[in-house]
Amino acid sequence: MKRFLFIVCSLLLVSLVSCAEIKPPSPGQILRQPLGESPLRVGMTKEKIKSLWGKPDVVRVLEPDAQGAIKEEWIYRGRYPNLPINVDYLSETQYLFFDGNHLVKFYHQK
Repeated sequence: MKRFLFIVCSLLLVSLVSCAEIKPPSPGQILRQPLGESPLRVGMTKEKIKSLWGKPDVVRVLEPDAQGAIKEEWIYRGRYPNLPINVDYLSETQYLFFDGNHLVKFYHQK
């Protein structure tokens, strides 16, 4: 019985600790950006996106265009795929494409 209780308590502790990373949005954030709505907009700068989501998990430098502008793909990997809604990039992997310093295209994928 003690072993069973120890296992149950351990699993409960692990599940609580693993959920500690999720920071719920404040009421003001929900009013500005309803849950499930992406904060991304075409034309946003790299700095603005980093201020929202931090550094991307992957940065790929793509072929420059005819004018020599540097193109990049940023990937933010979804951390919690079982969330019922998309909260920023937590539940779905986000792919962002930049032409120079500005966002030109983005999409997500589970």
